[in-house]
Amino acid sequence: MKAQRLASATFIGQVSAVRGGEVSVRLRSVPTTLIMVDGEAYRIGQIGSFVRIPLGYAQLYGVCTQIGASEGGRPPVGNWDEEFDEPDRDGFRWMTVALFGESIEGVFERGVGQYPTVGDDVHLVTPRDSAVIYGSSAQNKGSISVGHIAGTPSIAANIDLSALVTRHACVVGSTGSGKSNLMAVMLRAIADSSLKSARVLVVDPHGEYASALRPGTFTKLSAEVGKASTLRVPYWALSFDDFARIAIGPTGETQFEYFRDKVRQLKVESALKLKPPVPESDVSADSPIPFSVGRLWIELKDLEDATFTDQAQELKHRTVPVVAGSAKGLMPNQYPPAGLGNATPFLSKARKGISRQLDFMRSRVLDPRFAFMFADGDRFDPDESGATDGDLDELLIAWLGASTPVTILDVSALPPDVLTTVVGSMLSVAYECLFWGMSLPIGGKQQPLLVVLDEAHRFLPSSISTPASDICGRIAREGRKYGIGLMAVTQRPSDIDPTILSQCGSMIALRITNSSDRSAVSSVVPDDLGNLVALLPSLRTGECLVLGEALQVPSRVRVSKAPDRPVGDDPDMPEAWEGNRPGTESYKIALAAWRAQTIASTTASTA
Repeated sequence: MKAQRLASATFIGQVSAVRGGEVSVRLRSVPTTLIMVDGEAYRIGQIGSFVRIPLGYAQLYGVCTQIGASEGGRPPVGNWDEEFDEPDRDGFRWMTVALFGESIEGVFERGVGQYPTVGDDVHLVTPRDSAVIYGSSAQNKGSISVGHIAGTPSIAANIDLSALVTRHACVVGSTGSGKSNLMAVMLRAIADSSLKSARVLVVDPHGEYASALRPGTFTKLSAEVGKASTLRVPYWALSFDDFARIAIGPTGETQFEYFRDKVRQLKVESALKLKPPVPESDVSADSPIPFSVGRLWIELKDLEDATFTDQAQELKHRTVPVVAGSAKGLMPNQYPPAGLGNATPFLSKARKGISRQLDFMRSRVLDPRFAFMFADGDRFDPDESGATDGDLDELLIAWLGASTPVTILDVSALPPDVLTTVVGSMLSVAYECLFWGMSLPIGGKQQPLLVVLDEAHRFLPSSISTPASDICGRIAREGRKYGIGLMAVTQRPSDIDPTILSQCGSMIALRITNSSDRSAVSSVVPDDLGNLVALLPSLRTGECLVLGEALQVPSRVRVSKAPDRPVGDDPDMPEAWEGNRPGTESYKIALAAWRAQTIASTTASTA
């Protein structure tokens, strides 16, 4: 029997124990772990390598997750054939294998229908076996290639787009591990594919991805201070809670409800001007209906500042402003100051003590950094009656209905203190549109949407709830039903809300050196392959583990190099230091760009 086993050059050992999908294998005793099969060299017991367990017509496949050696003596489990090996006076080697699939008559299927028993033979996986495993993914037209299987350059690593959209995904990796390159490869593959109705929305907090894609395959919308912003987020499209965070600031509960009532009153008035009109009963402070923030401000400011000539304080007894104000420029009416004691004029009894919040609102509306939200004079700026020339559908077309497969929302110029609120609001608007339009051709069921959220730890913190984490949590839980997928990209998975991570059906992990980040990844690995996370610190740059449903089987992948690198990629060293030192005039240009809150152009620096 021993001679019969050894006739197969791929034979490496026998099953010694089975615990669910985890199999213990006792390895055969050989002088070296390096063996030759059909002229190719293989090492026995490599972490992440595949093995094959023949069971009649079926072939079970597993991945090596652990390797070790025992002390001398008989193995603790199993009735061993005496011809398998000599008695173990010096101990024996073993490995742990996690089963992931089986093939019957050359057709591979994820999962196993039967399990091995003690004494079953275990073999190495050859390129012929790999072709069986990855054969179905290669034929899947709904997939993109991001590289090749590590150790088998002839087999492409094809990521299943359906799994990314319907089951969500997370891409993790430390700085410098090749994360930006991987995302550039994936986005470029989607943008250059034959999927002409592909729809990907990329939230880009560093403004780097546009440089990695081919011109004509993407649409970029950016918010730039002092310039005509292509990224427009009207304040009236936000929910009232988000509007209050940005435009009102901290308030007491009574004051908060007072603001809410005033906003609803203005929306009720302007809702009648919409086509078709919206009845009052359907309007709330959260409804995406235009209203004038200038009118809101000056009316509330009047209630705080107005004085009266009579204590009854009827409207006809209000004093005449010394200086007339303007809602357009947020200039208040200036009333005669209140008298001392019982002297006229009298302070308004309607005051709510919100002067600080109104000052905050004025500063935000006039702040050029918030022009993407409060800009006046364009199609989305309401007049004092709440009427606008443009409506929210025009913005949704720009965000979701562009003719290109990829739309990049460059939010690098947005103020950091409101970044999560603004991004959360944009994603909420997109989600609500696809939710309420799910039966239409632009709905997520007919044209699915993939949301790529870079630097996800900034938007989805585990410690606090943010508008971005709220809507992304909703997408993670319910998005599959409406054709909306989430891909979170981060270098700090330990800082992300674990509830959202646990909803990701695929994990693409590049090199991770931080122990807490590895623990976070291990706790949410889609497969029962937590031991493979120990590989993460030793992965090469541009190499990743793909776990879950994105790839046919859990695999170690060598990622291709993107033709054009993102601007956020590493600088060319030492070439960058070998050239002549640049002139000092660029510092003046950089200072001007800093003050204007806009990225300096290279043409300006060379002019």
